[in-house]
Amino acid sequence: MAEGGDHENVLPYATPSTSTIKPITLKVFTSDPSVFFEELFETGKVTTAGQIKDVVLSRLQLPSNSDVFSLWLVSKHLQLQLKPYHCPCKLFKRWSELLTQFTTASYEDIEAGDEPVLILQRNAFLRIEEEREMLSRLRRPETMAVDQIKMVVNLLYCEARDNVIRGRYPMTVDELHMLAGYQAAINVNLPDTATIDNLRPHLPSLYPSHMLDKGVVTRVMGLLFGSSGIGLEDSIVESYKSACRMREGCDPFYLKILYLQLCWSKPFYGSVMFVGQIEPSTRLIHRVAYQDQPITVAINPDCIHLFDAGQPRETLLYLTYDQLSWAFEPCSEEGENFYSCLWVEFDSLIRTPNGEDQRVAKRIQIYSRQAPMMDAMIEHCVEGINSREAALQQDEGDTLDSHHVWKGRDYQHRKREPQEDKLSCVVIPHDDMQRLTLESNF
Repeated sequence: MAEGGDHENVLPYATPSTSTIKPITLKVFTSDPSVFFEELFETGKVTTAGQIKDVVLSRLQLPSNSDVFSLWLVSKHLQLQLKPYHCPCKLFKRWSELLTQFTTASYEDIEAGDEPVLILQRNAFLRIEEEREMLSRLRRPETMAVDQIKMVVNLLYCEARDNVIRGRYPMTVDELHMLAGYQAAINVNLPDTATIDNLRPHLPSLYPSHMLDKGVVTRVMGLLFGSSGIGLEDSIVESYKSACRMREGCDPFYLKILYLQLCWSKPFYGSVMFVGQIEPSTRLIHRVAYQDQPITVAINPDCIHLFDAGQPRETLLYLTYDQLSWAFEPCSEEGENFYSCLWVEFDSLIRTPNGEDQRVAKRIQIYSRQAPMMDAMIEHCVEGINSREAALQQDEGDTLDSHHVWKGRDYQHRKREPQEDKLSCVVIPHDDMQRLTLESNF
């Protein structure tokens, strides 16, 4: 599923109108399917995302200044996080145009209707440590009521659970079993002594599809060849019983915290997922017809990941912002087979023939209609990090150094020693470009 982050330059905002404004009823969902609202807005079709968010937060009895959640427009092919001044009703009318501009959805899919819905979801620019800080307020109820914390954690848990079940987060098999056990103990109304016969109907809601396929194969192999290996069904029973033991004598809410804590340990948690493609290994080009490799680009305020687009997801590349430089290259031609590009450059260690490690620069070219969104989100995240560093240095009485490098600066200033490196966006020249492909060592 294609998702977007910061779109200030592409989305419309509400403007005053002299025409008669007719009230409008809008339905707003949350990550918890059981929690949704229908609200009448007197401002009609010029109602802004900020106004809608304020009403929903009020209904949830959450502080109006909360930055944990944002309003999103979500459909099958595209997800957009809205700024407070964006006007969702205007975006409804432009949705087909946005699908054409930012996705590879076919003409048939667009014409068939890919209607978006309004959802209150996690703010894409919320850092993991900020979530942890929010959770720590449980010990300081004067800052936020416990019931409010529980509501926030429940919505975050539901969203994390959805990302795990849809296979967006690459987890190990043991982690998936543990998370499935937590989820079963939270959401499945079964006794602590439940057997696999009780749990089996719930497996599709507890595991990603690739785990279910693997579980079926393991079970069949066991029946045919008498394999004694522990399969998915045995593992979920053990994980469920373990979670039930943890649940004894405490609020089931505790298991939601454990679920989130495991997700927080993953640097890709909370990432916006963009779709793109890179060139495959050059060694394969002579054997098969040339075709770019589909990938998923995961971006959050702390780092960037490149995942294989298949399931289970494989991590191809992981970089924090102090390890990379990037550049956006708009598409120079029009047509459905022409995409914009995001260039990412980073240092990598290679072993020389004499056995020494040598640092070399590698560059990867990502083709995507969502490259403008990736560029905007990376720039926003980098500016946030630099702002926090500047505030910290000022608090410590230091003066800022002059090593900031921003988009458009001279290319020769890109390479610096790691201890002097500041986050940067540079324009990478087209000459002397060695594009990174799957053949390269990440």
